[in-house]
Amino acid sequence: MKAGRFCLRRDLVDQGEVPAAKAAFRNYFVTRGLERISQRVGYFAPKVGTHAKKVDVRELGSRWASCSPTGNLAFHWKCMMAPPRIIDYIVVHELCHMHYLDHSDAFWNEVDKVMPDFSERKEWLRKNGAAMDL
Repeated sequence: MKAGRFCLRRDLVDQGEVPAAKAAFRNYFVTRGLERISQRVGYFAPKVGTHAKKVDVRELGSRWASCSPTGNLAFHWKCMMAPPRIIDYIVVHELCHMHYLDHSDAFWNEVDKVMPDFSERKEWLRKNGAAMDL
C-alpha cells in the first residue's frame, strides 16, 4: 500500500501471474480485514449486548460472514471491498446472530435497535455485492 493505493509487484503482472496477483490482493485483504473488522466488532458488540469469542477473516464461499453457536465470527475477506457503512452492517448482522441464530422477526428487531437504516445497507449489499470480486 502506497499513498492509499494497492501496489502490485510489476514482475507478477509482466509474467502473467494472475493467480499470484489475486493471492496478493486476497492476503492483503485478509490481514487488513482482521484489523478493521476486529475493531468494528469491538465497537458494536457492547451496543448489541454480546461479545465475540474469536474473529476471523477468510474465504467463505458465497457467504459474507458467519456466526457459530459458540460465539465465533468469520468474515469473508471480500467484505473489505465494501464501503465502511456496509462492513458495519455485516458486523452488526453477525453479532445479532449471537442472540438469534436465524432470520426471524426477533433477529431483525435486534439489528434495527443498533442500526435503524439496516434495510438500506442490506439492499446495497444485495445490489452491489456480486461486483466485489477480483
